[in-house]
Order: sequence, then structure tokens, then C-alpha cells
Amino acid sequence: MLLVASVSVCFPLSARSEETAFDYGEIEGLFEPAGVRDGYLSFGLIDVAFGSYSDWKQNFSKKYGLSYLIENRLIMQWGDGTDIYDNELNLIARQDFLGSVPGEFSFNIWGQFANTLGRNTGAEFQSDLGVLSPLNGGNSGPDTSNQILQMFAVEYVSPDERWRVQAGKLALRTLLNLNRYAHGDSETFFSPMLGNNRVVPYTALLGIGVYGQYQTDNWSLSGLVRAPDTDLGLSTDAWRDGDRGYIIEYALTPEIKGVGAGVYRLTWSLDEANASLPRMETWSLSLDQDFGERFGGFFRYAEADNTIRDFERRVAVGFQVKKPFGFEHDRIGVGAWWGDPTDNSLNDERGFEVFYRAQVSPYLQITPNVQFVDDPALSNESSEVIFGLRLRLNL
Repeated sequence: MLLVASVSVCFPLSARSEETAFDYGEIEGLFEPAGVRDGYLSFGLIDVAFGSYSDWKQNFSKKYGLSYLIENRLIMQWGDGTDIYDNELNLIARQDFLGSVPGEFSFNIWGQFANTLGRNTGAEFQSDLGVLSPLNGGNSGPDTSNQILQMFAVEYVSPDERWRVQAGKLALRTLLNLNRYAHGDSETFFSPMLGNNRVVPYTALLGIGVYGQYQTDNWSLSGLVRAPDTDLGLSTDAWRDGDRGYIIEYALTPEIKGVGAGVYRLTWSLDEANASLPRMETWSLSLDQDFGERFGGFFRYAEADNTIRDFERRVAVGFQVKKPFGFEHDRIGVGAWWGDPTDNSLNDERGFEVFYRAQVSPYLQITPNVQFVDDPALSNESSEVIFGLRLRLNL
């Protein structure tokens, strides 16, 4: 995992462009110059030091072709008689090499360190409230600490930026079933029922594979074959055993006159049965649409004929307000979801969430949040209200 901090510069280098023609989901911040999001609070000498660091980081990237992002995300949530304090450190790096075109070939690595700081993991927090829907995307397993190699892959981008290929350990949350206004839990909504896909198996599994994407100005087509497994490090066992999962995604990318840009994704997946997993086939829709310069809406749907997840169907809908009160990088988000549990003995579960993301400085976001869960599936209570606060530091 510590390779993130010590990627060896041993290839002919090419400086990466600060713009990218492709979506990278939860690691999009890797392509954003440090300090580009100016805040509205002053922290004196800390701001001066960060400004010097940002200049050094940008010059270093241009000179050596090595870009990196250090992201620390702390989520705190409080419900009736219970709470959670969850910290996630992400170390992400991209080394460009072997190309005359910026970013033509690159090596990409993402290490994630998730730690429960309080007495409850995410699963225990949900259990205390009797809620089946995850309330944040943090440490949900039985362990209070996890170290995960999310990505260890080589990428090739064609000179005309029409197609790209990745091979290695792939992070699917950076490639498929993305959504500009509801993706991940670091910048937008807390609940994965809105910002992730809790029906499909591929967002819960890791593994070695190959991914390809071709795009035009109006549409794109992506495909992936992977050996799904649960190994948190780097393992080729599932690939050698012949385990395979397949994903195909078709997306329309229209620019609607007088309205704005949109991305409409249709995603199909199939995981073959193996010694530890059943056969699983899923369909998903992920739609996002600009409505002028200040608003963006989204719709997400997923269903599975069989799944290892807690829900076999999910619907999510909502919107974001950009530049509220004139603050360039602030956001207001409103979303609602409905989930049909895989366990047919449980009732459907519905939820509602509101957040305000304040970009208080170039390196710090503060996001208060509230979630309302109606008729929790695992309790006799009529509803639960959960208050939250997220601190996100980007270096």
C-alpha cells in the first residue's frame, strides 16, 4: 500500500494535462490542481503554507509526470442513542510514462485506510437504529480497521482521447455506473443508497481485470471482464481459478439546447457462479442532467435477479444546487431513495437526505447533513432521524 508514497520514476516521462476527457468517479480530485477551489475563510499562516505547497505540487507534477492526492474524510453521525465516528484516508497516485502525448500511458494506484474511531462500526450503527440502508460509505465490516488496495492498474489513453484501456486491479467506482450528482460519500451524499449502488455485486467486490471504453461526442460504450474476489490486497487467485464477471455500459451524452449537458448510463452485469458466489445478473440506470448553470438532477435505478447485497432493487432521485448564496464551490444536495430488501420477509425501506457542502478553504470542506429513514426494515419504530457532519481535507 505504501507504494503510493514511493512510486519509482524509472520510465521516460510525459507531463500530464490538467484536463481529462474521461470520468474517473471517486478519484476525480487527482486531476484537479491543488488550491483551485478557493474558500471564504482565512486560516492565516496555514493558508500561506498551503499556497506554497500547491505551487510546489503543481510544478512537481509537470516536471516528473507524477500526480498524487492525499484525501482524509472524517464522518460523524448521531442517531437515537447511538453514534459513529468513521475516518477514511485515501492515498492516490498516477505516474505518466512512455508517451509523447500527455497521459498516454500511466500507472495508477489507490490505497485506502478505513478506521472506526468510536465504539460502533457502520454495521453496528445501522443495527442500533434498526436501519437496513447504509447511512455512510465507511467501515461496514466487523473489523474496526481495514487497509484496502482499491486500484493497481495501467491505463492507456489514445492520442485523440476517444478510447482508453485499463488492466490490473480495477476500482469500478472510478469507471462504471457513475453519476455527477450522486457518487461516493466524500463530496456529495452520505448514504450509499444515493451515492453508490447497493444492489449490484460489482461495487462490493475487488479483483483483477481488463476494462475498455470508446467515446464520441454523443455516446460512449464500455466493457469489462474481471475475476471478482474479496482480497483486500493484490491477488491473482480468482483469475487463475477461472472466476469471471462481465459488465457492459452504454451511455448517451447529449447537450440539450437551453437546458444543459446530460449523461444517461445503462449498465448490465453478469457474475458467473463459482465456489463461493451464485450467478448474479443485474441492470442499472444512472442519469444526470444539468438544468442551467445552477442546478443538476439525477435518477438512479438498479435491480438484480440474484445478489449478495441487502437490496435487490433500488430507486434514487434528487438534485444539487450549485453556487448557493454566491459561493462558487459550495453545494446543496437533496435526495430520496427506496429499497426493496433481498430478504422478502422485510418491508421496503425509504429514506431522505439533505446536505450543505461548504468549501471553507482550498483544502477543507465541512458538510452538515441530515437523513430521515421511514419505517426502518429492522425495527418497529416508525422512523429514524440521523444527523451528520463530514470534514474533508485534500492535499
